[in-house]
Amino acid sequence: MKTGTARIFTIVSLFAFLLVALPVSVSAAGEDSVNHVALAQHYKQQAEEYKAKIAEEIQAVKSRPRTASFGRNAQTFKQHVAFKLHQFEEAVEENLQKAAYHEQIAAKQADQPVAAKDQARKVKS
Repeated sequence: MKTGTARIFTIVSLFAFLLVALPVSVSAAGEDSVNHVALAQHYKQQAEEYKAKIAEEIQAVKSRPRTASFGRNAQTFKQHVAFKLHQFEEAVEENLQKAAYHEQIAAKQADQPVAAKDQARKVKS
């Protein structure tokens, strides 16, 4: 019984240590190791995907038969579509803002000489 309890305690304490140590190692990596150009491209691509979803949703609504606009569920459907379009538009805006931010950081990193980057790393350490 003692060996089972000792194993469980060991596993739990290792898991707790990993939970504590992982965020420290991620923050220690710093912003320098992040590829901001790739992140900006990723967010732009996501924004384009959401724009395509908006266009698909609008096309799907337009292709519905006119009789679908009448009846008990028509109002609910219209509200649902309006909500989805609003969510997609917010996602597009958010992704474009993130892309602009990462492009700005990438431009700052590109302007900074390599020796200055090394000094910044030493100062952080």
